[in-house]
Parts: sequence; structure tokens; C-alpha cells
Amino acid sequence: MSYPVPLSSSRKSADRRAVLVSLCMTSLAVGASGAMCGTFAGVDPSLNPAVAPLLTPAPTLPKGFYDHFGTLRSPAEARRIVEDAGLDPDLPAHYARLGLVYIDDALLQRGRDEFFAQVLGDPFTLGSLINFANAFGKDAIQAGLDSFDPAKDPDGHVSFLRDLFTTIALRPKLPTTNLWTIISRDLRIGSKVWPAGSIIETGADVAAGELIPVGFEGGTVSCSLCHASVDPISGRMVPGAPNVDLNIGLFVALSSNTSAVFLRLNHREFDPFDPRFPRTGRRIIDSNGATVQLPDPVAFERAVDDFILTIPRGGFEAAPDGVTAVTKIPDSFVFGEGGMGWDGGFQIGPFGGVAAFSNAVHTFEVNMLGPGVPGSNGSRAVAGLDPEVYLGMVLQNASDPSVRISDDVKPSEWLAVRFPDAEQSRAVRLPSFPKPTLFSLNSLVFSPGGEPFMYAINALAAFQSSLTVPPNRSLENLLALQTGAVTRGAEVFAAANCTSCHPPPFFTTGRILSNDVLKGNAARGRNRRVLEGNLIPAMLPSFDQTVPLPPQPNLIALPPDPLSPDTVTLPPGLDTDAGGYKISGLLGLYLKAPYLHDGGVAVAVDAVAIASDGGYRVIRPSGLGVPGTLKIGVAAHPGHSLRALLDRQLRELVVAANRQDADLVRGSVEGTGHEFFVDPAAGFSYQQQSDLISFLLALDDNPAAF
Repeated sequence: MSYPVPLSSSRKSADRRAVLVSLCMTSLAVGASGAMCGTFAGVDPSLNPAVAPLLTPAPTLPKGFYDHFGTLRSPAEARRIVEDAGLDPDLPAHYARLGLVYIDDALLQRGRDEFFAQVLGDPFTLGSLINFANAFGKDAIQAGLDSFDPAKDPDGHVSFLRDLFTTIALRPKLPTTNLWTIISRDLRIGSKVWPAGSIIETGADVAAGELIPVGFEGGTVSCSLCHASVDPISGRMVPGAPNVDLNIGLFVALSSNTSAVFLRLNHREFDPFDPRFPRTGRRIIDSNGATVQLPDPVAFERAVDDFILTIPRGGFEAAPDGVTAVTKIPDSFVFGEGGMGWDGGFQIGPFGGVAAFSNAVHTFEVNMLGPGVPGSNGSRAVAGLDPEVYLGMVLQNASDPSVRISDDVKPSEWLAVRFPDAEQSRAVRLPSFPKPTLFSLNSLVFSPGGEPFMYAINALAAFQSSLTVPPNRSLENLLALQTGAVTRGAEVFAAANCTSCHPPPFFTTGRILSNDVLKGNAARGRNRRVLEGNLIPAMLPSFDQTVPLPPQPNLIALPPDPLSPDTVTLPPGLDTDAGGYKISGLLGLYLKAPYLHDGGVAVAVDAVAIASDGGYRVIRPSGLGVPGTLKIGVAAHPGHSLRALLDRQLRELVVAANRQDADLVRGSVEGTGHEFFVDPAAGFSYQQQSDLISFLLALDDNPAAF
């Protein structure tokens, strides 16, 4: 997004000062000077001019302004835009007609409600297609009764949920970042069986004083399940902070139809016609009128479940591109970030790609039927799979028996007759449907009926844009500020030329860096290449129209990204065979370990010892990489993981550990790339490396203050 600087900065609260006093007492206990506890309240005016901006608070989203496709406009600027269009500037609808989105409390509150309390995607997906543990939409009493009946719950999925809910109800209202339960019955998922009495960790968070885990407040799965977490120091919920240890694989595999996600995995491993899957499934008619026997749904389901359970905590795969490229959950501190997504491919539209990115979650990522919609050619393009075969695979084992196809039908026709609005009850079809645009990859836009077009998704984008990184209240950050390590680290940051890609105040240029330069695993960075030559000009109905839209809605042509000539070509950085990745912002790094798009740079807290001169020594090699951390439910330590990002020798050990794990190799999790090291081989001392890490971990809402 293109935003003026500065706008405003967040301030420290009274309770923060209370924590400061407490930590000062801790400093005294370990021998630090308590007198230093008031000497770092802001940016030192005597600092080197090249360093001072690095320690200055970043601007925040101002209320009372307008977003105009990623550019903030003051009320006066917005008024001139409306006047120049020959419209009445005293009518709010005329602003909306031109794509101007007014940022006020009502919009932000609606976005907050969408973020915390509204179901992801379409109810048809969670209720009828994949339905975790077959519990969504079921009466709670009936589900409870079913959990005691092995005939109705043969694998113990509903029993597991009963145990989890019992734990939630009876546990003390203390904060946790990893809700767990002891199961009362055997639990079978795929080929794996947990015997009764086993501890099952979910990675779900519960804030202090709360009963319901974050992400389930509305009685269903919301955005906040992944994009909010609990601060272990304060016990408070932090909107926007990624849930880095969420056991997504467990939740997905609990579905009785996990196989519906198969196009998101390596096609060569999950080819429906692979001989290892008996051809005993439904008999369908494909696009050419030929009869096709689908694979056995039980065998295929088991294979998908087994793989999904190997995905590291905090990792997910949502792109239906026939390639497994596990990525970590991103944060939602999006203001000033530039293009959205790990590849930065969402750059156009309201809030500079944030609305497009949020829309993709609702209408594309959590959309199982889209690749098989007639005319989309999605499954054929990415996996050479006939769309009817794809739909048959998704439907033959649907969680709701009434949605399972019968034999000798053409799945698209069968679906159109029985469920014409499947996965589209809260979406608007653009005129380009089902072709892809740079705004919507399937020309669906999340926009519930009865309100202005895109109000909900614009509100969600505005709310996320309003989120700020909370203060880092760790003792380590307090001591780093006291000792001057943060300021020295800022000097190293400048000396190492990190600012060429990560300039303040948001510590990103917002651009996409070609993977020819970045040298990371290319699986995710080049997945948009399939769009080349297939993109339709990006247009949206104007925001003054109410859903359902009129037959001939007023359309707005979306302006391209400033560095792109149009909206039918991929952005620079994604237009080469190697693909690319967005230059990520660095604010809130202390909340985001492990690092890089695949979360592959991970080190456990007890794997490395730090010497007094800033050097390090590996003391537990098994704690290096994802196999020794997120894959087994062990947190990645932010400081040690950043050291592995910056030190080439430690990185080599981390990458080697990842590459020895066959599951991670299948998931394209390596921890490679970003070979911009700050270590002795690059001319920096270990003390400078440690100071740089202290600076990076201090990048919160006010890096120079505690």
C-alpha cells in the first residue's frame, strides 16, 4: 500500500509501565542496574541519522481517511476525486461508486466481527464437504451421544472432540498457547492410532480468563484461529499474531473427507489413477462422455490423512496447484506491507491487496469445488486431471451423505441440479467467472447478501490494516535496550545494507524479489506461473451497489500495481520461471519464529548456547531444524532461529536437518534462501551478529522503548 509517513504512532499504556517496574526488579535480582530502567523511553536524538529512522515507531492506519485501491486519501483528496468524476461529493454513495472506502469505527467493528466470529469460506464446505469430525451443523446433544457409540463414531473423532470440550470446560481459566487433552478412547486418523490415555496437543490458544479457544469464539472456525495468538507473558490474545504452533494437520485430518484437498498436494503422489489405489470407487462420466471408475475412497482418504498429519505445526497448504509447498501461517500486521501472500501476488484492489488476499481465503483456499467448475480448467491446467474426475473425487466421500454422488452421473451436472449454490451462497460471481484475475483467482468475491458489495471483505481488510505489533515485553528485550544492544544492532542493520530491501518504517519495500536472487525453495514462489496467458482484466462491481447485484452492474476497472503495465500480466518478480517471493516486513519478528516462507529456519531454545562474546555453540544438534522443533511440537526460539537465518554455518546445519526428513522434503520445507548473511565470513563479528538479533527482536510498535 502507498501511505504517507508519518501518520500516527501507538503509545505505551499504564500497564506497560507496571510490567517495566516488575522487570526492573528482575534485573536487580540478576545483577543488572535498576537505575537504567528509565533511560530508554524513545529515540535518542544524538543517534546517527542513518539509525534513528530504524528505531522510530511506524505509522498506523488513520480513521477518517479513505482507501483508494491501496492509496490513502484525505477527506479533501477524496472529495476532489469525486468532484473530478462529475459526481456529488456530498453523497457517500458517490465515493463508494469510485472505489473509495471510508475508514471509520463502523467499518473496523464489522471487520473485527468478521475476523473473530464469522465462519471461513462457505458453510457448504465445512458443513457438507469436509466437516471436521462430522461435528459442524450437528446438534451438540446428538454429537455427545454419538461420541459414546462406536458404531456411529468408529474412529473416535467425535469422542476426541468430546474430550477436548470437557477439558475446555473444566480446566482453570489460565492462558495457554497449546490446548491439549487426554483421550478416553482410541483415536484413529489414517493409518495412525493413538491409544486411549494419550495426550493430544492441538496448538490452539486460550487467553487468560477465557473459556473458548481463540478462533472458535463464534461457534465455528474463524480467521483468528490462525491469525491471532496468546502472548505467553501477558496471557492476552494478540490479534494479527500468527499461531505458529497450531496443529492444522490434526484439524484437517479429522475430517471424514480430507481427500477433498488432494489437488493441494503433489499430483505424482496423489494421482487418482495411481495403481496403488484400487479402482472401486464411484463410476462417473467425464468431460468427454467416457465412463471412469474412481479410486477406492477409503484407501485414498487414508493416504491423504497420513500425509496431512506430517505437516509441521503452524504450516499449511492451500493452493490447488498439484504441488505440495507447505508454508507457515502469515501474520495479519499488514499495514504498509505491500503485496499480500508469501509470493506477494495479491497487489491490486482495496487496501493494496489486503482485500484480495482476504477474499482468496474465503473463496479460493477454502473452496474445494472451484478447480472442477465447468470453464475454469483449473484441475486440468495444474494436474492434467479432467474436471469431472476432480469433482467426482471431492464428492464421492463428502461428509454429508446427501452430497455424495451416485454412479453413472456427470458430477458437474449432478451438482448443478442438487446444489446450485454450493460454495457460493455468500459469494458474488464476477462477469469473468470462472476465469482468473489478479484480484480473484476464480472470479468469486466474498460478499454476503443484503449489504453493499464487498463491504464485509473491505471491513476485514481495514481491520487487519489497523492491527499493530504489540510491545515486546520479554526480559531479553528489556536487557537489550538497557545495554544498548538494540541501538548497536540498528547500526549493524544499516552497515549490512539490510535497508536496501527492508527500509523503515515498515522494513519492506513491498516488492517481489525474484527467486533467481533469493534462492529459496521455488515450489511456492512459482505457482502463479500457471496463470500466465489466462488472466482476465481485473474489474469489480462498484461498492455502492447492494448484493444481490443488478443484472448489469456498474463495473470499475482496477488500476494495476505501480510497477506493472496492466492487470493481465504477472507482477515483476513472478514473471520468470524461478518465480519469486515478497520482501516481508520485519515488524513483530519476535512473534513470528520460525522464519522464511516455509518456516524452515527453526532452532529450539536448548539447541544452542550463546557465549559472552556473542558467539554460539551447538549443544543439542537434534534441536536444529523443523524435525527437532515444530514437527514434534517444540517451539522455535526467535533469537536462535534468527541466528540461523543470519549465520551461514548454523543455517547449513538447519537445512541439512530438514533435508534428512522425508516428510519435509515432500512438503518442500527446506529453510533455504535469503543468503544475505551477517557473520564473520561477511566481515561482521559474532557480537555484531548478536546485536543485530537484539535489534530485530525489538521491532515492535516502538522499537526504542520498552
